[in-house]
Amino acid sequence: MFRTSYLTRRAPAVVFLLAIVFASTTCRRNSPETPSQTGPSGKDRGEPESTSTDQPYRSSLLDANTIPPRSRLSRTTILNTLADRFDYQSYLEVGQGRQEDNYNWVTCRRKVGVDPNRKVQAAFAMTSDEFFAQNHDSFDLIFIDGLHLAGQVERDILNSLAVLNSRGRIVVHDCNPTTEDMQRVPWQGQHAWTGDVWKAWVKLRAARRDLEMSVVDVDSGCGIIRRGKQETIEPPAAWTYESFEQNRTKWLNLIEVKEFLRELKFSK
Repeated sequence: MFRTSYLTRRAPAVVFLLAIVFASTTCRRNSPETPSQTGPSGKDRGEPESTSTDQPYRSSLLDANTIPPRSRLSRTTILNTLADRFDYQSYLEVGQGRQEDNYNWVTCRRKVGVDPNRKVQAAFAMTSDEFFAQNHDSFDLIFIDGLHLAGQVERDILNSLAVLNSRGRIVVHDCNPTTEDMQRVPWQGQHAWTGDVWKAWVKLRAARRDLEMSVVDVDSGCGIIRRGKQETIEPPAAWTYESFEQNRTKWLNLIEVKEFLRELKFSK
């Protein structure tokens, strides 16, 4: 009799504790620190996923009160800022890699990934050349981060231009190596490797007056391309890292994040 009475009196407390445990588990499961497969809606853009000073800042910078340190900014920051500013809806990622590194965080509603490595489960498990040969879609925003060899990067850029919507932009990763070893090809086991992406970029800076090109100085250089016009540079006399280092700012049209944001205000 005593035991029955005791448990009856304690039942509300037990139910209350179980409710707290369930709510806590649900909150953790739906935490904004978990990337979304499809990305948040446009209304959610601009909200940082974490306030920790050592976490990457992946959200749009348009509504940020202060610009985070450059060490916290990444290709995802640049992509989401562009998507936010121009309300981009469609996104193509060439060289998807692990979805949680970038792809899952991009806020565009329609996203397509291309990567021949079947382990990363890209929508198109094939090379970029194979994808573009059979593709009939166009995109607002295209991110190129595939094979980091100049010839392939140039081909990816040209193929991307052919399927880029009129107000769209292309972002090319790893345009700005900071050491000679980083850009040495083929890859020789370097921990940080950009390949010779910069050569493809500089070649187009010298040849294409119909493009507008600049590299934002974050995350090993995020090059942004759109249709427009630019003053071309002289083709390099020597395609060496020494020449690149001497002409880095001019060849890349290298800009800081503040300048990138300032230019966005006046872009159409």
